[in-house]
Amino acid sequence: MKLLNKFLSLFKTESKEKVDEEEQTPMLINNLINFFLFCIVFIEGIISLRNENTIFAIPLLTLSLTFAFHFVYLSRNSMAKGMQNSLFFFSSVTFLYFVVFGSSTGINIIWSALFPPFIISLMGMRRGSIFSIIFFLLIAVIVLVINNYGWIEQAKEYTQTEKIVFLAFYAFFFITTYAIHFTYTEIILRKERRVLDSQNFNKTQEELISKLSHQIRTPLSNITGIIDILEKTNLSDDQRDYINTIHASSNNLVNVVNNMVAASKTNFSQIPAEEVSFNLYSTINNTIKLFQDDQEKKKFSLSLSADIPTNLIGNSIKIKQIFLNLLNSLLKYNNSELKTITIEVSRKEILPNKIVLKFRIISNTVVPMPKSKLGEDAIHSSDVIHLNRSKYINMLDLGITQKIIEMDGNHIDIIPDSVKTIIEFTATFKENIQSQSIENIKPPTKQSENYFKPVVDIADSNILLVEDNFSNQQIIILYIKNEVKKIEVAFNGKEALDKFGKAKYDLILMDIQMPIMDGFKATEKIRQIEKSTGTHTPIIAVTANAFPEDKERCLATGMDDYISKPFQPEDLIRKIKKHLS
Repeated sequence: MKLLNKFLSLFKTESKEKVDEEEQTPMLINNLINFFLFCIVFIEGIISLRNENTIFAIPLLTLSLTFAFHFVYLSRNSMAKGMQNSLFFFSSVTFLYFVVFGSSTGINIIWSALFPPFIISLMGMRRGSIFSIIFFLLIAVIVLVINNYGWIEQAKEYTQTEKIVFLAFYAFFFITTYAIHFTYTEIILRKERRVLDSQNFNKTQEELISKLSHQIRTPLSNITGIIDILEKTNLSDDQRDYINTIHASSNNLVNVVNNMVAASKTNFSQIPAEEVSFNLYSTINNTIKLFQDDQEKKKFSLSLSADIPTNLIGNSIKIKQIFLNLLNSLLKYNNSELKTITIEVSRKEILPNKIVLKFRIISNTVVPMPKSKLGEDAIHSSDVIHLNRSKYINMLDLGITQKIIEMDGNHIDIIPDSVKTIIEFTATFKENIQSQSIENIKPPTKQSENYFKPVVDIADSNILLVEDNFSNQQIIILYIKNEVKKIEVAFNGKEALDKFGKAKYDLILMDIQMPIMDGFKATEKIRQIEKSTGTHTPIIAVTANAFPEDKERCLATGMDDYISKPFQPEDLIRKIKKHLS
């Protein structure tokens, strides 16, 4: 089989242009037909020439040169219809020639019977079958009628047995070829249907789980909110213990929902494969910003080697997804008071038109080391660490990330020790010719904001709450009513726009999923209005969409901050104070 695969690889196109698999298959078939027809006709021509039968030798050798021309030149270029039609014409002439004049080897019956497999493979099942039937009728007329009258002097004379064998051979090859192509087509169609049904099922399942997640988070946020308020009241020891139990169970339920949604997104093949020009530093830096807040002490450091171009051509979405997963896992399992993450990017290999980069992420996250049967000293062995890489990946929930990296032929390594964890992975890009190395970049001049933000005390602030659910409105008002005296409510984005045009608000709490107009559209409209007035009203997204990509979309739309349900009342108040000042 290996020898056969190597043989078939000789007939693949060498076009410089990118050709997908659907075009590669007919081009490979055309090359094979060219090659076999050249061999058949050339051998027949050489035998005729050796027998000094120039009447047969000259046409056959001429036809062999034609097939050689197709193979050497036309098959190395793009899959043009002219090539297919030309190959069909000369193939028909060749097989017709064998029917009328016979062959030097005496096996013209077999050669002519090969017409259906060649033509159906070349022209497709429908057109190839029509041409095969037409050719069958044509050779039947030639064999049964024309040859009997001797109209062509050099024509081969067939015996009655040869006529029957010839037509039977042709019919057998035609029926067999048609049956094989029909069966193959049915199998491919069924496979495509199964794949399509599977994709639709996965998409429907993900949408259902996403909706369930949102529906669970909203009441769960209200439950945890009430629990937080109850904890601040006078409770007996037993009551406080019951409240703490409910609180812990609610937090576990949040984790269950997170894991459920994460599991539904394992189909990473849906990541767009489009390669675009992007700034690597900005992509990574913007991803880091999604994890920066004042709730936890975190320190990030990002450095790129000076020989890396500013802009690369590749899949920026995939890089962002990888870093979202890696940073989320490292921070999730980091119990340190100060969480530090250092990201280093260097150029690993220099290849023609390609750039292979090595990403090194160093975190003070401590991963429990698996016990080794070889003793404590063997735990620090690099070989043992390499063998246990899958265990570390499972510990950090990086199975999906590993597949995303390795699906492009790259690799990921995890090197933990007693004080830190190092994750290394590679990625391949194309160089943007118009780009330059970061060592030649001058830092841009910082532009001042074109709007004025006065400091507002939270007690004097006027806040607009945009939320379609009445229960959620009451819970959020209950959270902040002791701090904020004036709170107005809008039930959807359209109502929020109407209120925004009539009154001045110091801050807006914006839900995302609402009827009539959602939070994204409302935010865009508000930002468009503010461009003409030179003002800026802070907008905080308050949503049950709780993943890093959701936060990124909120910030990209124009919102200033993001808080996901369920949350602590203190976190919401802290964010409000931050943006008012």
